[in-house]
This record gives sequence, structure tokens and C-alpha cells, in this order.
Amino acid sequence: MTGRALELSYNWRTPVTIASIGLVLCVLLLFRTRAAGWLGVAAALIVLWAVFLGVVWARTRARIEVDGARLTVRKIRRTYVLDGRQVVAVKEYLTNSGPSYKVRLSGDDRTYYVPTALLRQGHSTFFDWLLSYAPAAELDKRSRRTIDQLRTRGLIQ
Repeated sequence: MTGRALELSYNWRTPVTIASIGLVLCVLLLFRTRAAGWLGVAAALIVLWAVFLGVVWARTRARIEVDGARLTVRKIRRTYVLDGRQVVAVKEYLTNSGPSYKVRLSGDDRTYYVPTALLRQGHSTFFDWLLSYAPAAELDKRSRRTIDQLRTRGLIQ
């Protein structure tokens, strides 16, 4: 298993560039026409653009890194290091980008989110780590189905 972080599964630069160019063109057009209420419309466009950038930034913060039994995970702000030998349960949840996973550790009431859908090879890396260091972990139905699909495709053993 690798000690380097996985790459993002999507290109965030293109949508940010297109949205930024679109914003500049729209604001320039509004400025040139100076129709009634143009300043409010321009402000609303800037707010929407900022929200879009916030969402893109949050998605780019996703991280998974495997180092032996340790899985380093980051989803937006917090970074956690999970020990595979303490994993007791895994549950799949759906996101707009695809399935990701909630992990429970023994003796810990918190749920740790593993954003596999946002990272290239996220699913295969996560389940390869899980099967190596937590083979007895309780898996929900969808997680077991994902493992079967990854095995069928030859992505995990």
C-alpha cells in the first residue's frame, strides 16, 4: 500500500475558469448597459460565484492516504487518522459524486467520513485497506456489493 495521497477524481480548474470568465463578462455587460437594478444583479451574481467557489474548494479538500494500517482521511476541514485494526463497521452513503463511506471505530462514538467518490481510485484503495486491516468489520449491504463489483473488475483481491 502506498504512503501518498490519492488524486482528485475531477478537474476543478475548468469549471472555476469558465465561471469566473462568465462572471466578468456578465458584470461588464451589466455595467455597460446600466439598466435599472444592475448593481443588485451584479452583486447577486458575485455572491453566487463565491458560493460556487466555496463548494469547489470544499470538494478539493478531500484526501485519503494509506500508510500500512493507518488511513489518513480529510473531508473539508478536519483530518483524521484511522487505525484499520479498530474499524468495527462501515456504511455506504450516497453523495452527488457517488458513494462514500462512514466508518465506526471500536470504543469511539464518532462517525468518520471517507470521501472515496471524490478521489481517483478512492473505492479500491479504501476497500483494499479495509480488507487487509479490518476483515471482520461489519459491512452494510451496499458496501458488500461494492466489494463484489471491485473484485469482479479486478481492482481488489
